[in-house]
Amino acid sequence: MITFIPMSKLSIEQLVTLWNRGFEGYFTNMTLSMDRYIARVASEGLSLEHSLAAYDGNEPVGFVMNGFRIINGKKVAWNGGTGISPAYRGQGYGKQLMQQNVQLYRDQAVDIALLEAMSQNEPAIKLYTSTGYQITERLVGLEQTGSLKEQFQQFELSAEATRLYSISKALPIEVQQVPYYRQMAAWQTQWASIRDGECLLVADRTNSDAAIGYALFRRSYNVDGSLASIVLYQCEASPGRTDSEEILQAALKELYLPEQTTCRRIALNIRESNGTLITLLERLGFSRFLEQVHMELRF
Repeated sequence: MITFIPMSKLSIEQLVTLWNRGFEGYFTNMTLSMDRYIARVASEGLSLEHSLAAYDGNEPVGFVMNGFRIINGKKVAWNGGTGISPAYRGQGYGKQLMQQNVQLYRDQAVDIALLEAMSQNEPAIKLYTSTGYQITERLVGLEQTGSLKEQFQQFELSAEATRLYSISKALPIEVQQVPYYRQMAAWQTQWASIRDGECLLVADRTNSDAAIGYALFRRSYNVDGSLASIVLYQCEASPGRTDSEEILQAALKELYLPEQTTCRRIALNIRESNGTLITLLERLGFSRFLEQVHMELRF
């Protein structure tokens, strides 16, 4: 008989074992050490108290990890990881687990539930669809590891454009004031997941109070202080602008500096419908390494 318990009742050793066994044989290596597991729970705002572990006696069957936020007055839940132990796959336990988790959301008065799934993971997408989720967007991850000096020369902004735009730094939380900020973007790309990151705002010099573009990103550094990576999470131009491409160019040139540095540059979970941004990144030598679907369940 399968029993469900809050993950908060498990030891850290049990939690890590549950995670690693649940993702054994996954499309990408999801194995976590104890330290990385703890860091992930903290950085992504996951609630062990309101996450579920499934057991068959003493044998771990699977888990669902959940995070919760209030966005625009709505309680939003995020599925931060679902895994089933190899011995229990394909036997209906995943559906039992997801149904139990949907009930947990109802008990917690959740208004909207979000999750992402790898596009090639058709069984998982089918499982989520069977419990009421719908695909709302397709997401891509892109990466570039070389210098951008030559690539940036492809779209040098004109002197006129340089005079038109100004770029300022802001705290990630301040992006909420931008009317077209994508509140319901993929969980890890929301400002609340990037509190330690950076935000830049592109403005029209004739009206510097109104942001006509923004970007959310994070830099990380090696132990010697050298730049290790720059991860872009959101980059948007104000809807309806005829110069949206130039606005995005200005943002990319600023956030991916210094362009001559060799480091890992990533654009994570960019919505595929933002075709202008994706085209610009591909012109800069970025290539796709990840494709996901963004799914939503409304109560």
